[in-house]
Amino acid sequence: MQKQRQTLNHKLNLSPQQIQFLNLLQIPIVDLDKRIEREIEENPAIEEEESQENESEKSYLNNNNYGNKKTDFIVDNYTGKSNTLANYLHNQLIGSEINNEELDLIKYLIDSLDENGFLRRNSSSIINDYYLSTDFEVSKLVFDNALDKLKELEPIGVGSKDLQECLIIQNNKSEFENKKLINSVLANYYVEFSNKNFEKIIKELNISKDELAQVYKNIERFHPIPGAGFSKEKTELEFIIPDFSVVNKEGSVEVRLNKTRKRNINISHYYKNLLAETKDEKTKDFLKQKLEKARWFIESLEAREKTLLNVMETIVDIQKNYFLSGEEMDLKPMKLADIAEKIHLDISTISRVTNSKYVEANFGTFLLKDFFSEAYRKDNGDLISTKEIKSKLVEIIGSEDKENPLTDEKLCGLLGENEYHIARRTVSKYRDELNIPTAKKRRAL
Repeated sequence: MQKQRQTLNHKLNLSPQQIQFLNLLQIPIVDLDKRIEREIEENPAIEEEESQENESEKSYLNNNNYGNKKTDFIVDNYTGKSNTLANYLHNQLIGSEINNEELDLIKYLIDSLDENGFLRRNSSSIINDYYLSTDFEVSKLVFDNALDKLKELEPIGVGSKDLQECLIIQNNKSEFENKKLINSVLANYYVEFSNKNFEKIIKELNISKDELAQVYKNIERFHPIPGAGFSKEKTELEFIIPDFSVVNKEGSVEVRLNKTRKRNINISHYYKNLLAETKDEKTKDFLKQKLEKARWFIESLEAREKTLLNVMETIVDIQKNYFLSGEEMDLKPMKLADIAEKIHLDISTISRVTNSKYVEANFGTFLLKDFFSEAYRKDNGDLISTKEIKSKLVEIIGSEDKENPLTDEKLCGLLGENEYHIARRTVSKYRDELNIPTAKKRRAL
């Protein structure tokens, strides 16, 4: 006889309308028009109105140069071509006296460069690929000669296999008096040079501290990325379009939801009339379904705007002093749960609202998630944001002796003197989040 067991399961079943609403919540304003366009294409019961931007919206767009999106192409006035690194190198080959077979190989090498101007693939792979694409076999000697000619082109260092070779090539073409010493450091002590192991280099090369300092100073004049400054094909400049703006008005803070979407939609009158007139049951079912989906979508858009505004107003209410002053020390500790509790929404909903959304204040434009931070209690009992500790950490590191940078242990002690008693591993964590290297890599002569 089989035993019967009773189990209790909790399941959260979301309706299609709720799923649609949650998906719309997390879409930033810059992508909203695309989502509306897709809905218009999929549902004929939605019709689009003529876009009528009010004067304040037009002014907002014009003042911030939105809508004037330009591609990241720098156009050559003579050829009309975008000024990519590849085009620049190909143009240098025009009129050269290189034989056609070698010229074709050099052009192939140019097109094999990565966006930084490096040729990172090994020679045998390129030779094999060249044979497959041209049915022309080249020897290693011919390949090396073609690569040498490529490395003679501007910018200096193009065609290098890595940064080390790029720096050596630039040094060989420099007029530095200590170029021989620089080559020795780059060729034989590159790891020590990168990790700033000054003591080993000084000892093994038997040079002075001042001589090594001059090596670093000269190398810093080189261009580490030959492809820098050239346009990238099929790349566009990224413009930030804020979802909200916060305006200070005589000690008060006003929140505005930026309604910059161009597509205004409503339910099709034609489909409504068609539903009233048709006698066919299948047609009626189809029309009812499409009209209902159209209503859900439009209501979801309206609910999205109300929810976004409600969340942003709550954030500003908590962080009012910060939005008035712009000083990071006025930023209060705040978690997603704090917002969720105040406006009686789920934390996951607040997360969707704040994800990839921007707010513009009079002192800058920021991601909403940047306003959230953990709390830290000082010795006097005051609660502060961990962002204040990070700001102090940046200040201390900025004023340190670069010949003897502060270790995480010493940083921990100095923060403690300012009543920020945190563990060394927490200091290390904050330093990593701030993209600040270790003490060893912050060293300078």
